[in-house]
Amino acid sequence: MCWPHIVASIVSDYNEMPNPLPSKERRPHTSPLIDKNIPWAFFDGGANQQSCDGGFILYISEHHFYKVKMGLGAATNNFSELITLQHLLHFSLGHHCINLNIFGDSNIIINWFINITACHIHTLSNILNEVNIFKAQFNNISCNHIYREHNKSAYQLSKEASALPR
Repeated sequence: MCWPHIVASIVSDYNEMPNPLPSKERRPHTSPLIDKNIPWAFFDGGANQQSCDGGFILYISEHHFYKVKMGLGAATNNFSELITLQHLLHFSLGHHCINLNIFGDSNIIINWFINITACHIHTLSNILNEVNIFKAQFNNISCNHIYREHNKSAYQLSKEASALPR
């Protein structure tokens, strides 16, 4: 049995949703501020009842970038977001990016990554430990929350991955 299926069966009943925005609070309509002097990346993952998928874009510069999309089996949304982040970090290190600004729309995963909150899900905390091992290999790394409307390219890659043959 493939490990994503094992993880999916263990955490399938777990559903963690962020607190909704108060009705008076509005989302900013500006794009994230990107320092284009160092590499930057956008990531996204998603899950439905049949599968979960992920995608990321690693920009070395405005004209040199990589787009990666992947099918991840059946699991939760948090799993797909976290495993996509893990693959992004591994891929970045493999391309000699030791400085990186990351942007994603999963507040839960970003809060785990920057140690604002702790992950208490055993199977996901194991993946988060691997993410932290990769994170320690960067000279400078940041991870920032953005809203989905500013993460459309990575979101689209994640959706395209759902069409990949299984």
